Amino acid sequence: MGLCNSCCRHRRHEAAVCSAWPVRRSVCCGVATGSGCSELRQNRRRVLCVALCAVPCILVSVLVAVIVLQRPLCSPRPPFSHVCPNAWVGFQGKCYYFSDTESDWNSSREQCHRLGASLATVDTEEEMGFMLQYHGPEDHWIGLHRAEGDEHWTWADGSAFSNWFKPQGGGQCAYLHGDWINSTLCHSEKFWVCSRADSYVLWRKGTNPQ
Repeated sequence: MGLCNSCCRHRRHEAAVCSAWPVRRSVCCGVATGSGCSELRQNRRRVLCVALCAVPCILVSVLVAVIVLQRPLCSPRPPFSHVCPNAWVGFQGKCYYFSDTESDWNSSREQCHRLGASLATVDTEEEMGFMLQYHGPEDHWIGLHRAEGDEHWTWADGSAFSNWFKPQGGGQCAYLHGDWINSTLCHSEKFWVCSRADSYVLWRKGTNPQ
């Protein structure tokens, strides 16, 4: 009893707890393992240790949550079956629309523009082979044109023509004919073919597919 009172007088902040501790007070504050005040101090150290460990974990969790919430959301990848609109044909990252009506070259260009595309460009031999095979027996305008009296061809979408093939004929507007590309006067009426990047390519570029 005297040992406990002496211990608690020197530790006044533990006096109330020591008096109420549900163990034998004769060994309270003694050096014996399992004494009341010793267990109290050990419990306090455990609580302090847990608290010190928990605070960094909470801060890290909050930081991760803030970073995740601030990240821009990516557009969902379009389904493979929907990379081209209905009635369009896909080939090597592009979508093509072959018309079932005829018009002159300028009107055909406007029609493609309204569809979110341009009169078709032909950039590779593979693409040319695909278009020449797919267009059938009908002639189809493409986007290649030049000014009257000018030898330099340009595409309807504004991109330069690299002269990797030479259209036949002496006209100003080019079209698919048989197994090659010919040219004629732009006011002639023909079918037309539009092209645009497919939805997956647009998604990769960060453009919302139409």
